[in-house]
Amino acid sequence: MTFINQNNLIMNKAITVATFTSNFDMKYMLFREMLEEAGIEYMVVNEITSTIDGTFAGSPSNIGIEIRVLEDNLDEAVEILNSIN
Repeated sequence: MTFINQNNLIMNKAITVATFTSNFDMKYMLFREMLEEAGIEYMVVNEITSTIDGTFAGSPSNIGIEIRVLEDNLDEAVEILNSIN
């Protein structure tokens, strides 16, 4: 995923840093909190789909919840993730 600003200039790509199986996972919650404390913007992908866990036809139950950060913040986000693993 690439972000485009008002002037249609391509910005940083969003990179998946971690994948979790549940939004009730303590590491998932802690990682999000630590990213926020560090001032790192992130996006969560598949949170609702994963929570539904295959209730709807064609919705696989093995979809992981992804946390993505901008490429510029990747190294710092990985450091934070490693500190809780």
